[in-house]
Amino acid sequence: MSLELERTNYPSKRAGYSAVAVMTLAQVFAFIDRQIPAMLVEPIKQDFNLNDSQIALLGGAAFSIFYAIMALPIGYAVDRYKRVNVLGAGIFVWSLMTTLAGLANSFGRLFGARIGVAVGEAVMAPVSVSLVSDYFPQNRQGKPMGIITAGVYLGIGATLIGGGYLIDYLTDIGGITLPVLGYFKPWQATFLLVGVPGILISIAAFMLYEPKRLGLVINEHKQTETINIFSHLTKNKMTLFPMFGGLIFMALIFYSFTFWAPSMMVRTYGLSLTEVGFTLGMITIIASILGTISAGTVVDYLRSKGHSDAPIRTGMYACIFATPAICLAPLVDSLFLTWILIGVYLFFISSFAPIGLLAVGGISGNEVKGQMAAVHAFLMMAFGLSLGPQITAFFTDFVLMDESKLGYAMALTGALVLPIAAIFFKISSSSYKKAYEELSR
Repeated sequence: MSLELERTNYPSKRAGYSAVAVMTLAQVFAFIDRQIPAMLVEPIKQDFNLNDSQIALLGGAAFSIFYAIMALPIGYAVDRYKRVNVLGAGIFVWSLMTTLAGLANSFGRLFGARIGVAVGEAVMAPVSVSLVSDYFPQNRQGKPMGIITAGVYLGIGATLIGGGYLIDYLTDIGGITLPVLGYFKPWQATFLLVGVPGILISIAAFMLYEPKRLGLVINEHKQTETINIFSHLTKNKMTLFPMFGGLIFMALIFYSFTFWAPSMMVRTYGLSLTEVGFTLGMITIIASILGTISAGTVVDYLRSKGHSDAPIRTGMYACIFATPAICLAPLVDSLFLTWILIGVYLFFISSFAPIGLLAVGGISGNEVKGQMAAVHAFLMMAFGLSLGPQITAFFTDFVLMDESKLGYAMALTGALVLPIAAIFFKISSSSYKKAYEELSR
């Protein structure tokens, strides 16, 4: 059976980049809402008399499990219903739930609010892939996807830099009192203030132009082919297995570094968390935003030159260039050089966000783009976020058996994981080309 793409005119560039702006802003606040509990650990523990295992549920199980559970049904909704409405609803839900976390007066209610945040945020990957593919031609999707995923790192950096200052300010003034609602402690007020902007962004999302679905799979009789996620996964398993393998291993080292880097800088150089937070936040914002946008632009360039495996090739070289940076950063004696190497590493490793979504979208018909993006998000969450920090901890506790050698453990993690990721990408390259070209005929 031959496959071809249904081709019509794309929306205006203004409509496309208006949507990119809204999705980028949404991504920023999604990661602020996702990261902020980590900065409120101590006051929440004190108020609810929690132990470390209980507080870890707010940032771990409460989020990752329900995010993963909801990813596929939300991906299905993205493939079947008006996507700007799904986007607007998701932003509204996670922002409302973040705000409601500020009203929580028990651990159970706070846990429930964090589940709601996870459910809402599960819309971002499927909606982004599906909308970008219909706003922009195939060889111009890299840059907008890079911009959207840059919002992830802007959100992380903003939380590292601004979160501490906001919490300190609210602590200094002793919380806030609002008409009707009453008094809010500093940690409660923090949730309120970071949640409200997202509600306004959701209104903008509902107002976006919904583009026509393009790239529908057509059979030899010029009729729309009905396909489902399971048949798509089965048909492309030889491409998807190594491709997702490469992306998972990139996610492993990314989440491992994100989790352990502050502690490594404190243990190695004796810096305060405030010093680490500001400097690492600035480097994250600058290097990662440049990295994601550059990666997307490189994918567009390679596609324009006829390289069907552009996202795979970009990911492979990103792993190769990131390896020496992550291996050397924890080991050099100079603090300045360590920060430089961290910036180089973040520039390359941040590319895993846009290239993953571009790779998935490039070999998926419109009927399953949202669901495939959801599969991608599920795998990154289930394996990358869950296992990444544990690998480094394993090296520290059971191989080096010395917590002061955290930097060596991080270098070992990078030396092990990134070459494996590059090998997976190399293996998937030829089959990815075939799948991409078959869909593009």
